[in-house]
Amino acid sequence: ILIIDFLLNFFYAIMVVYMPLYLLNHIGLSWEEIGLAFTIMLVPFVLFELPLGKIADKWLGEKEILISGIIIITISTAACAYLTAPDWILWAGLLFVTRTGASAIEIMKETYLFKKISGQDTGVVALSRINVPLSYLVGPVFASLILLYCDFRYIFLGLSLVMLLGLRYAWDLVDTK
Repeated sequence: ILIIDFLLNFFYAIMVVYMPLYLLNHIGLSWEEIGLAFTIMLVPFVLFELPLGKIADKWLGEKEILISGIIIITISTAACAYLTAPDWILWAGLLFVTRTGASAIEIMKETYLFKKISGQDTGVVALSRINVPLSYLVGPVFASLILLYCDFRYIFLGLSLVMLLGLRYAWDLVDTK
């Protein structure tokens, strides 16, 4: 679950830095349009985390929702490399879908982690918290390497491939039910 936690934070690190630059400089959206799109993009965290947590507790389990979230975030992030229309509504919709996957991953990794640890596992919690700054160090290096050889949009295709790695680790999890 710590690897999935790192991957999600890696996703955030790349998207928070490179998506606004991409939308502004390569797609041609204005800062006002980017702001509106980003506002819509964040709605899934409010809408879906609580219901998904309840669904995981009562019916499906964390593993299935986590895998679904990884698939959603992978496909929608890859689509960011191919959508070239300067239409902020289309971008808001696509970014909404990326964050739908992210919200599913976020709530399931938190739920799973805190169901598996006890008061003696402070080291595991510390490792989880270190994933945030670590991902913000690794993310720009990753993006810079892509930019050395490829067009800007391939950052998102590369990111989607990295997120796909999460499936391998999600499959290994055993639901807490």
